[in-house]
Amino acid sequence: MADFGALSSLGLGSQGALNYDIIDKLKKADQDAIIKPIDSKITVDKNREDALAKLTTLLATLKGSASTLSYDNIYSKVAVNTDGTSATATVADGTSSQTINLDVTNIATNDVQESKAFNKETSTFTDEADTLDFKLASGESFSVDVDENTTIAQLRDMINNKSNGTMSASILNVGGDDPYKLILKSTKTGADNAITVSSDGHADDDLGLSSVSAAQDASFTYNGVSITRSTNDINDLAVGVDIKLIDSGKTTIKISQNTDSIKDTVNSFISAYNDLMDNLDENTKYDSTTKQQGIFQGVSQIRGIKYDINDTVFSYDSKGVSLADFGITQNSAGHLELDESKFENKLQTDPNAVKDFFKGGTDTHPKDGLFVKLNKKLQSIFMDSYSEIKLYKNYLDDDIKALTDQKNTQTKQLDNKYNILAKKFAAYDSIIATFNSQSQSLQMQIQGFLNKK
Repeated sequence: MADFGALSSLGLGSQGALNYDIIDKLKKADQDAIIKPIDSKITVDKNREDALAKLTTLLATLKGSASTLSYDNIYSKVAVNTDGTSATATVADGTSSQTINLDVTNIATNDVQESKAFNKETSTFTDEADTLDFKLASGESFSVDVDENTTIAQLRDMINNKSNGTMSASILNVGGDDPYKLILKSTKTGADNAITVSSDGHADDDLGLSSVSAAQDASFTYNGVSITRSTNDINDLAVGVDIKLIDSGKTTIKISQNTDSIKDTVNSFISAYNDLMDNLDENTKYDSTTKQQGIFQGVSQIRGIKYDINDTVFSYDSKGVSLADFGITQNSAGHLELDESKFENKLQTDPNAVKDFFKGGTDTHPKDGLFVKLNKKLQSIFMDSYSEIKLYKNYLDDDIKALTDQKNTQTKQLDNKYNILAKKFAAYDSIIATFNSQSQSLQMQIQGFLNKK
């Protein structure tokens, strides 16, 4: 029942002839005729907005794959296969395919020396004032002054402070009755970093340094050519290839194009294309027998998307090449399919042809490739300010707002109309009540007159 506030006694005077049920039925009839069609249009628009959001997501997924296939990065990715344990390699994308054969004779090493054993870290090692001279084979040197009070811990700190990073000293507990030894190590590898320690007196003999590991250069063959280096990190033999020597022995490093990433992206593109086409077919369909239609049936902005995309996907380049030449074809259901063996063979035998057709912009194919064109087409379909999708989304937003405003206006007018009608009913009800009261009074007077007779 409608709420008409103070008109709570409506129907009493007319004995129910004028009541709220009549007003509610009249109002519902008007709402069904005026408000309900507006609500239906708003619902359709909102459903279309939801469907448009789903369509936009599918377009974005397709564009993601097309975008990846339209840039150099995916074609410059490399695969590195290493056979052997004497070396590893880090290879930059874009490095040319090649095979590197390494035969490591020895790796570059640091110079490591140890002192004689001492009872504790605060043990002294000499009984005279002396100067210890530390020198690398490269010529770099420094000196430290010691005396009978200098401990091995103090000597460690003096070496580390004055070596300017060319060598380091530490104290190692090796166990036993006299567990502490001073360890002296060059910070860099190679023969130029061999350490010599001498003194004016006998402090060097008192310290008792002996070799643990002699500094040496790395020695190896690179594709049969003998090479020596002072370091095990080699980055000057092949552009984009950083080699790290680990041990003696043979290692083969094969560098090739990473075709797996291309194939995976093509499969992603095919899946995204098929999902998009299924969505467009479902939402733009019309069945003349059942009269069922998709939510975008008759919407030109949506209907044209399929044509625009297919016009690019199934195009031929200037040489008459199409996706079918790479094993990508359309089946009877309108879905794309990939002949993986044909595509992989093309990648292995002529990877440049794949890049030329897919991306273009190369010396042999200066124009945009298929996926560059498709990427631009998708940009214009749903991303640009005046794209079909954005214009249609703006239209739906505006239409929903206009319909909502119209609904609010019509609802207010109906509320006013039936508030007025309720007041009129109340007035009529009051008049009828008055007439009924007067009629009853008159009847009583007549009856009284008759009774007197």
